[in-house]
Amino acid sequence: MKENNKVKRHIEWLKRNYFSDPGKRLPLSDGELLLRPGQYNERLFLILEGTLVGVIDHHGEAFEIFRSEEDNLVGAYSFFSGTHQSYATVRAEGPTLVAYLDKKDISGEDGYAYGEFAVRILPVIVDEIYIRQLLAHRISIENQQTMQRLYQAEKLATLGQLAAGLAHELNNSLGVIFRKAEWLAERISEYAHEKDTRGLYPFFERGLQTGQPLPSTEVRKRKRELESQYGLRPNIAKSLAKIGVSDQEMEKYKDSIIEVTDRANYYYETGLALHDMLIAAKHATAVVGSVRELGAVTRRAPVPTDINQTLYESVALLEDMMRDVKVEMVLGESLPRVTANPSDLVQVWVNILKNAAEALETGEAPSAIHIVSSVTGHLITVTITDNGPGIPEELRERIFQPSFTTKKEGLSFGLGLGLSIVQKIVETYRGSISVESQPGQTTFTVRLPAG
Repeated sequence: MKENNKVKRHIEWLKRNYFSDPGKRLPLSDGELLLRPGQYNERLFLILEGTLVGVIDHHGEAFEIFRSEEDNLVGAYSFFSGTHQSYATVRAEGPTLVAYLDKKDISGEDGYAYGEFAVRILPVIVDEIYIRQLLAHRISIENQQTMQRLYQAEKLATLGQLAAGLAHELNNSLGVIFRKAEWLAERISEYAHEKDTRGLYPFFERGLQTGQPLPSTEVRKRKRELESQYGLRPNIAKSLAKIGVSDQEMEKYKDSIIEVTDRANYYYETGLALHDMLIAAKHATAVVGSVRELGAVTRRAPVPTDINQTLYESVALLEDMMRDVKVEMVLGESLPRVTANPSDLVQVWVNILKNAAEALETGEAPSAIHIVSSVTGHLITVTITDNGPGIPEELRERIFQPSFTTKKEGLSFGLGLGLSIVQKIVETYRGSISVESQPGQTTFTVRLPAG
């Protein structure tokens, strides 16, 4: 299976910043134990060389549950859980060298883990979960077909236990990030308002409150209007169109528009950056909660939700990933609200858009994603179309299965959990999701009842 390059980059960053201390390395001989069941552990291990094997004992019989090699993390469950107890026997298979970090290495003065470590470690840990799930699933199919459904339930329970410990640590970190981002937004807002001598503060407020106000089609239309009506150069007209400048504002600043444009953009983009930071922190918290809720019966209370706003937020969250993708948004006006949890819908769009962006990395044509929202009767429809290589016909019916994933021909469908979660969320709100695909065009269609 082709290595996940994004996870690899996260691992390299972690190695440089947290696993580079020569004094925190353990050489292990063949058969030597690293962890025992029930052992107290506040260390997270990274394999530099060799292999570690994890086994559990069941009525006197040892069952292998994972086999980890170079650049794999070991000890995540005991490291992140509240009890810090290992649940398996972990031993070296052949000469093995591991690096480790202690709990205190990621704790700030307030006792919380925070910063980029949380952002980097989450995809690596979840990738480890997936690899171990895949191994256990294959063994189950080969050896005990009749126990498959029972095994699936046990696997989800194990995921829930690990997610609970991981979520506790990450929620602390994300709470700090979110509160500090809110504090920063308030202080910068006050400062910008005090220093504004030309009446440009509303542009900062617009960026902070609404983010990107216009889809790309409207930006191009407004750019042409500004060029024609005010005789502006294309670059000036485009900058003003992106920040949603009104005719009233144009009349106010028309005598100094060139000087004002850069400053207005500065105010707007500062507000937009803070807006996106708050969205990202909020969404990350929701994602942790969703992993913890996988398989749960109850969910958070739904509220009237603006579909278009959740689409804007999703695109903002994936801005870096889709930097080289042309995103076209044609969103219906005055759509009725959907009764849902907004973070759930953001997660739906993020998963679909992420899969599309990853598929586009293997395409030859200029990458493009087309997003459309509309309403027909009591149903709101959202379609997300990409011009990537497509999903092979024999795989389409399986992409929503919890344990399904593929790297075939460069395609990646997340962790084998992303689209399963998407389908579960959509069906929770009495909606439906479908996919149509051929080379050069893949369309996911989500329908949700209005009201």
